[in-house]
Amino acid sequence: MEENEKKIFEPASDMPEQEHEEPDYDETTDEEELKGARRNMRMGLLWCVGGLAGSFLSYYSARVGGRYVIATGAIVWGAIQALNGLTAYIQTMRARGENAACKKAIVTAVCTALAIVGLGYQSWRMVQTEDMPLMENPQPYDCPELGIRFTIPAGFTTITTEHNEETDSTYAVYRIRTFSPSYTIYINGVPGLGESVGEDFESVDDIAGFLNARAEAFFPDGQWIENKIEEINGIRFLKHVGHFEPNSTTTTYHTWHNRLLVSFNFDTNSKEGASKEAEAFLQTLETY
Repeated sequence: MEENEKKIFEPASDMPEQEHEEPDYDETTDEEELKGARRNMRMGLLWCVGGLAGSFLSYYSARVGGRYVIATGAIVWGAIQALNGLTAYIQTMRARGENAACKKAIVTAVCTALAIVGLGYQSWRMVQTEDMPLMENPQPYDCPELGIRFTIPAGFTTITTEHNEETDSTYAVYRIRTFSPSYTIYINGVPGLGESVGEDFESVDDIAGFLNARAEAFFPDGQWIENKIEEINGIRFLKHVGHFEPNSTTTTYHTWHNRLLVSFNFDTNSKEGASKEAEAFLQTLETY
C-alpha cells in the first residue's frame, strides 16, 4: 500500500536571503538643505530689517512735503525668503528626528517677528501727525550765541538745538529746529562765514550777491521763484522762495547780524509756501 507523503518545502541552503529595503538617507544632501535654509533665513531677515530701517531713515530725512522711499519690495520679499528658509529648516530637522531644535527655531522666529513688528509699530506711531508732541502754548526762546530771541507759536514741537564746532573744512553752525503738521522752522547761524566773505558788511544787502549765487546752486533749475530784499520788524532780510522738492516749498529769510549770517528757513508742502506764517514769526524776532 502506497502511503501519501506530504512533502514539506524546505528552502535550499544556498538560496539568498531576502533583504529589507532601508530608507534612503543622504547626509550630504541633508546638510546642504540645512545650509540653504539657514542662508535664506539670514538673508531674508537682513532684507526685511534693512528695508524697514531704510524706509524710516528716508522718512525722517525728508523735508516737509518732500519725497521719501518705502522699501516695500525689500520688506515683503525679505519676509517671504525668511519664512521659506524657516519652513525648509523645520522640515529637515523633523526628518532627522531633532524635534527640540524645531521647537527652538519656531520660538526664536516668533520672538524675532514680534520684535520687528513692535519696533515697526512704534516707528509708525512716531511719524503720525496726531502723535507728534505739539506744544499747547507759545515757546519763547533766547539764543545768546546768535544774539537773537523770538517766540515759536503754539502747535509746534519742542525746540531742539544743535551746535557743530568749526573744522578744517566746515564753518561752525548753530541750528534751532521745530515743526508742526504744516511746516518746519529751522534756523541756522554761521559764525565763521564773515572771515571768507568779508567782515565789514553792515547788512544783508552787502552779502546778497554771495547768497544769491548759493541759492542758484541750492535750488534746481527753474525752481527758484522769488528773490528780494524785505524789511520786517525793523530788520532787513534777503528772501528766497523755491521748490527744493517738487511737492514742497522752501521760504528762506537771511539776515546779517553781529557779523553772523542767520538764516530762517520755512519748509511746507503748500505750493503757496509759508511766507505769511514766516512773516508773522519774524515779527516776534528781536536782535541784540
